[in-house]
Amino acid sequence: MPESSPITTSQRGAGQGTHGGLAAIPASSGADVALQLEALLGLHSILAADMMRARVRADDDLAQSANAALGLNTTAIADLLQPIIGATAREQFTTLWTEHIQALFNYARGAATKDSDVRADARRELVEYEDDLARFFAAQSDGRLAPAAALAAVDKHVEHLLEGVDAYAAQDYRASAKIYRLSYAHSFEVGAVLSHALLPAKVGATLDSPAQTLRTSLTHLLGEHVALMMATVRSSVGDQKDFTAMGAAINANTLDLTAAFDSLFGPAAARRFQARWADHVDHLLAYTSATVRKDAAGRQNARQGMRDFDSSFAAFLSAATENRLPGTAMVGTFEDYDRRLLAEIDAYVSNDHERAQAVRQQLYAETFTVAQQLSGAIGATLGARLPRGGSQTGGGGTAIRFLQGG
Repeated sequence: MPESSPITTSQRGAGQGTHGGLAAIPASSGADVALQLEALLGLHSILAADMMRARVRADDDLAQSANAALGLNTTAIADLLQPIIGATAREQFTTLWTEHIQALFNYARGAATKDSDVRADARRELVEYEDDLARFFAAQSDGRLAPAAALAAVDKHVEHLLEGVDAYAAQDYRASAKIYRLSYAHSFEVGAVLSHALLPAKVGATLDSPAQTLRTSLTHLLGEHVALMMATVRSSVGDQKDFTAMGAAINANTLDLTAAFDSLFGPAAARRFQARWADHVDHLLAYTSATVRKDAAGRQNARQGMRDFDSSFAAFLSAATENRLPGTAMVGTFEDYDRRLLAEIDAYVSNDHERAQAVRQQLYAETFTVAQQLSGAIGATLGARLPRGGSQTGGGGTAIRFLQGG
């Protein structure tokens, strides 16, 4: 496939109004806008890492599909920001963000070809764009985000992506998988920082409420689950060490989700959650392996295991929330979720990367619906007992204080 820039004008035009696969999420309140921004920036880090990894693997089809998705994601962020910063600033952001992605694209090319000069040139460009982006965000914040804090945030974002692809190119898959998670979490939290800085000050209290923090934490962790599952699917057809490393990353995500349930419902409920969620992951990985091997019986067994999970997990959530999440309705929610996961696995294994990206966008959007349902029911169940720190997964609070110099 011929070389191309990661974002073209036609791709940006095609993405107008699509919100990068997140169109189903209403931006009806400041809290919704903030959560969309966090998720879009988290998705950007995943897509950028996927594009750079694909370049190293010389997987041109995957690289091109990730490039196109990055273009849609850029438009989605710009669409979301325009009502806040205005049309002129939106164009400034789009130009700066596009240049930033182009430099990442070039750095990955240097990593793939082991060309130190290309990597050095791309790094110099990134330093320049980091400064420009930091000044842009600080200027839009009316003094609520210091230029130095903005620069630290952008610099760390780029550092994660470069360190991740360098580790991947060196076949240090364990380190690369850990950085993959760090990059996603940091980018998600940068969205929280920017939301506090760009949205009206009165929105800040809403963003920091226990209910919103819980919703943010669950959206973060469920979105990460989707991203890690698909990264693991891709690694299943490559180096076994990469597959093992991504599997360890999924386990770490499961432990974080378990910790969230522990802080909300106690250790007994957390153990029940972990057993069920781990089974779900095992069934997904079994389906992936069977699909790669063209093992029809193995695929069917995995599907049955997922159907059993859907029923068991729905019953668990219904009991935990005192039937505020009716079992029948949740079974349907998880069945739809699993159907999309399996469709994406099928698309990737059959090398239909465009289809796989489209399904992942839909899946990532659905994490909003699931997280909103869960957080709403949990909040209503726990009431005043809802932890002030949400699910104790960070919720962006620590990053906000650090990046703003608090």
